[in-house]
Amino acid sequence: MSRGPPYDTDEPSTPSLDWESMAPELDFPDRDIRLLPGWGGMVRESPDEVYEFGDFNPQPDDPNPDVWPLEDYDPGYPADLDDLVLITSSAPAPNVAWVTRDYLKALKGYDPTRQTIDIEELPPWHRPDTPTRDGTVDVVATNDAIRSMDITPDRKTALTRLANLWNGELVRGHHLLRDKLPSWIDIFGDLDQTELKRLVVDPEHDYEIARAFGDHSWYRRSASVYTAPKSILRKKVWYSPTLKGKTLINQHSDLPSLRGDPNEGLPHRVAVGLATVRERHRGRVVETYRDIRGYTVDIASKDDDDVIYVGEAMTDHNNWQLHRDTYRKLDRLHDEGMQPYVVFDSRTTAYRVFNHWHTHESLNAELPKGPFGSDPNITTGQARIEDAYERTNWSIPTWTTTSALWNDTLGDADTTIDTDYILSKNW
Repeated sequence: MSRGPPYDTDEPSTPSLDWESMAPELDFPDRDIRLLPGWGGMVRESPDEVYEFGDFNPQPDDPNPDVWPLEDYDPGYPADLDDLVLITSSAPAPNVAWVTRDYLKALKGYDPTRQTIDIEELPPWHRPDTPTRDGTVDVVATNDAIRSMDITPDRKTALTRLANLWNGELVRGHHLLRDKLPSWIDIFGDLDQTELKRLVVDPEHDYEIARAFGDHSWYRRSASVYTAPKSILRKKVWYSPTLKGKTLINQHSDLPSLRGDPNEGLPHRVAVGLATVRERHRGRVVETYRDIRGYTVDIASKDDDDVIYVGEAMTDHNNWQLHRDTYRKLDRLHDEGMQPYVVFDSRTTAYRVFNHWHTHESLNAELPKGPFGSDPNITTGQARIEDAYERTNWSIPTWTTTSALWNDTLGDADTTIDTDYILSKNW
């Protein structure tokens, strides 16, 4: 049985056509800017005729001021780049263009980016302080508006189950940790999948454009979705809530609130849960998201000798300031006599972060053999970190990964952890 949703999450692709013969190329050196099919030749029947066009191979750092807006094809030429509007199309192949509002107005007969609406149509907090005489207001209609979603009965049930799963409760007999991330079908299989598709797919998002130009610096549009696929414990799960999804759940009075840090995702949540299982299995008293010495730590535990252990779950992202702040936090708590450790989502993340800590001039952190030049196995990496802790300025003695933590706890046949004990504990 498929582990993911029983539908294709991508919009259907445009059939392969000989579109180049139908899209005449315009004379812009080193560019692939063409008239879109349906416009025939490139000779205007009248000087005021406006063509649709697109760049089928735009530059990553577009828009180029020497190209956009198109001279002779955009009636708003010349214009500042800041005044241009990005338009995209998937047909006959992914293409983009930066045009003026004069162009849009000439093509469509009106300016689609500006609309006049009755003030009463706006919520009170968006209405102007001084109303116009005719009771209308001009608004700029861009693609930045947050698209809402109707909470149908099946969507409400699905979001409730997702919140309960996140919170460590049994959902249709399945548990997030005990069952190593159950499948979409396990949790939502009895619900109307057509209704649930909106959680994962944004019907207004052009997925073909996103695939074609997602790595371009000018491409900033993201899908308006409530859950997204994530690889956790070598599984791909489709119900990891996005920030939009977590906000919806936490702000909806009829849905259970999510435990833990609202800014962290499901990979972080799973890491915290497994670390909690391990600490409790070691006989320690455990609290999660605990405030200590002015800091909030993901996992805090204490053994019979009153030694306090503080753990942080760290996932892959490029917010290096946050990574440095985490080291400073654990360094300070280490100075207070506590034992820090980190759970990373992967070895690659661990070594990237270790190398950053080692090289950044604002941290007093030193790896005696220098930065990691590769991704060695966990045992080797753990030995090097322990060596750094014992020999140099390095405040974190131990670390592991989510997968290794699973293998050492719930995935270890020789480690007997009572299921009822897991289900009865919050984290």
